[in-house]
Amino acid sequence: MAEATPFDALAYAWQFGGPDHAASLCHPDATWIVDGRPYHGRAEIGAYLRSIAGAPGGVRVLVRRAFHDLREPDWWVAEWAVRVGVGDGRWREVEQGVMLCFNAGQITHLRIHNDHRSFRDVEEDAPLREEPWPPAIPPRTRDMTYDEILAVHYRHVLQGWARGDAETVVSCHAPQSVIQTSFEVVRGHDQLRRAVEAYYENYADTVVTVHRVVYSGDYLAIHQTWSCTNRKTGVRADDHDLNIGVMQDGRFWRWREYYDSTKSAQTLEQTVFGVKRADDR
Repeated sequence: MAEATPFDALAYAWQFGGPDHAASLCHPDATWIVDGRPYHGRAEIGAYLRSIAGAPGGVRVLVRRAFHDLREPDWWVAEWAVRVGVGDGRWREVEQGVMLCFNAGQITHLRIHNDHRSFRDVEEDAPLREEPWPPAIPPRTRDMTYDEILAVHYRHVLQGWARGDAETVVSCHAPQSVIQTSFEVVRGHDQLRRAVEAYYENYADTVVTVHRVVYSGDYLAIHQTWSCTNRKTGVRADDHDLNIGVMQDGRFWRWREYYDSTKSAQTLEQTVFGVKRADDR
């Protein structure tokens, strides 16, 4: 049986004990940040949870995966789906990327990034939505160092995406790599080249600031701020991302982006990779 994680404990407490019981797992001065909005202390955290689903039994949390950092094991990351009962046997689901710090048996910090475009109506016991993954990921040959991870990531973003250098971006990805955004899935090098070209055509002055890396050896998460300017309108904006995936031997294999797509720099003008989307209004 897999070892229970802080996410399992939090999910169980919220599902069966209710919002205040879930909040009691936090340090009295804990902070939760949900799509950029902070909640400080148990009272505010409990109120936030009640605003989602107040009564015990009114929420379901399905943890896809959870892992902790090799270097700082207090830091954990998970991908999960939260289902809230909306009446008449109906449930509303959203997928989230979550990062937390678990110290001395209490949650001291928690960050949630909703994938707003993943909302869907489901039955209570419906299976999780299928995820796009590469056909196969070979076993890693060794653990990467944090300096190596950051060097690849900054080369990927600042020398690749920011400059429209598709070949640099491609060199940081396995041939069958998968990028999953809120809007689409990019598979393989050919689609990736087109995505880089379209991004650079539409966005300029890209700046990325990494706030934290969580690396388990098998899984990688990077919390960062991504800023860019729309070339056509001059609008500049930034958003906090929690990106979760797999990097092995200096190449990305899987990359899922969690961010507030209603406020993201790349969706303020309803464009993703340069494509106008009629369904965003």
